Amino acid sequence: MNTELTDKSTYKHWHEDVLRFGDMDLVWHVDQAVYVTLFQGARIEFWRWVDYPIIGPEMGLVMVHFQVDIARAIEYPGRTRIGTRFLRLGNSSVRYGQLLLNEAGEVCATSESVNVQVENKTNKPVPWAPEVRARLLAL
Repeated sequence: MNTELTDKSTYKHWHEDVLRFGDMDLVWHVDQAVYVTLFQGARIEFWRWVDYPIIGPEMGLVMVHFQVDIARAIEYPGRTRIGTRFLRLGNSSVRYGQLLLNEAGEVCATSESVNVQVENKTNKPVPWAPEVRARLLAL
């Protein structure tokens, strides 16, 4: 687990999610696949917070890398808090760091992932517009 991602004070954006009965695996823990969904939901809410449309008629973001490190099981019933932040902004990509906490505020998992902005018709990378890049770097 990347310990740099566990510092709660480095996250400006937090998203809460509720755990569902159907999220559990056979040993009554939340299934590992659900972590992926929880992190995805938090990234989508992060982009809404940034006020940048990640899915449009001409361009969108595609996932090219995703890694989750689980430190502690999360259990139903409960809620999670997920912090999301940029680790690096590339020419057409963004690397995120994320931290998932349980209801007690304990570190349960971290994630590093990379999205690339692409043109929908060609699926080729598209650089960030200068004004968008400046706004994203300010975060």
